[in-house]
Amino acid sequence: MTDGSFGNIDSGDRRPNSRRRVLLPGLIVYANGAQTCDCTFRDLTPRGARLIMPHQLQLPHSFHLINIRDAVAYNARLVWIKGQEMGISFESVIALAENRDLAAQRLKQLWLAKAAS
Repeated sequence: MTDGSFGNIDSGDRRPNSRRRVLLPGLIVYANGAQTCDCTFRDLTPRGARLIMPHQLQLPHSFHLINIRDAVAYNARLVWIKGQEMGISFESVIALAENRDLAAQRLKQLWLAKAAS
């Protein structure tokens, strides 16, 4: 088990994939794309992530999360929240760079705006 500090990965970690420590910009998108909030990826696995928020925020259970650097959006589900940190799981992945799907257009617009800044 870990001590809750999210320091080194303990061999008793229950995750099926080991966490990769990162420092990546992200964008949480909810309310059908009408609401957004900046965040930072701190740990990342193929199945989920640990995020840091600039302030505490009341989020819906499900939302989209954009990884700005990798041009990927996730259909995400909130697993836990503690202060400004949250753990999320990925339900599915949407590649944004070449995506022409109408449903992903708002996510792509938001990604392009953040990537350009």
